[in-house]
Amino acid sequence: MKLAAIDIGSNSIKLVVVQAETSDAFTVLAQEREVVRLGQETLVNGHINTAAVQRAITCLKRFRSVADANGAEKIAAIATATVREADNSADFIRTVEEETGLQVVVLSGLEEARLIGLAASQGCTAKGVTSLNIDIGGGSTEISIFRDGDPLKLISMKLGAVGLTDRFIHSDPPAPDELDALRSEIHSSLETSASEFREQSWDHTTATSGTALAISAALNRAAIVNLPELKRLNTRIAALTLAERRNVAGLSPQRADIIIAGGMVLEEVMSTLGVESLSFCDWSLREGVIIDRLRELERASMPRPAGQKIDSVS
Repeated sequence: MKLAAIDIGSNSIKLVVVQAETSDAFTVLAQEREVVRLGQETLVNGHINTAAVQRAITCLKRFRSVADANGAEKIAAIATATVREADNSADFIRTVEEETGLQVVVLSGLEEARLIGLAASQGCTAKGVTSLNIDIGGGSTEISIFRDGDPLKLISMKLGAVGLTDRFIHSDPPAPDELDALRSEIHSSLETSASEFREQSWDHTTATSGTALAISAALNRAAIVNLPELKRLNTRIAALTLAERRNVAGLSPQRADIIIAGGMVLEEVMSTLGVESLSFCDWSLREGVIIDRLRELERASMPRPAGQKIDSVS
């Protein structure tokens, strides 16, 4: 079976098309990612503007074509923080369906955390290992603890690289008081939930999505980063202008304006939870959606025990 998943995020829209045999085995046929910035201004004023809607529609039309060209039999389109928070969410969803034929499902924060954690657990963690995953998106941050594909703890916070940048960073380079206010906001949001995670234990920590992968590239690290390295990187890039950040080796120019906020969220999460080092995982929400859909199909195809009654609703 060929399946596609489209993740309509606050910073970018992402596509994956796979050839699947089981939920534990699939081959990637196509991957696409486009920075659309649906969350820019939206996460502050709560409304998706017309220009952002049009950027999203243009991108989604192209992604639909890619999925169709690769023979996708089913396309799962999901949306996260920006669409979740916008006052014109229903209008956006209706417009997308009218223009592209895609039916968008808006995920709750906890469901987003579950699907991302599922991907990191299956794609980047050994069996039998309890793992904590940190995912910093454009509009929210999701933290999860998983063991063998099952969630033990999930949390979603309104701490995203795009939203925090819009709210706190207005100077170039950022002024010290802006950075202080940004760090204070992150710290206070984390403290509300951190105690619940401190009561848990885990063996391994991963980080997923664009901020984590951008930091990995900026540090020229393929796998692991430790907290002191991250702190040094954050201090260095916070002192640079936007033009200078765009020239940092390994850092995508498209992420240069939001990397300060994203890096600071990751640093504060690691510090607050006592994480000294973590590994980067390139599986995230798209892959989690695919795994979850494949599991549903597997359960649906399993034969029912003889004599099992099937409830019906007339």
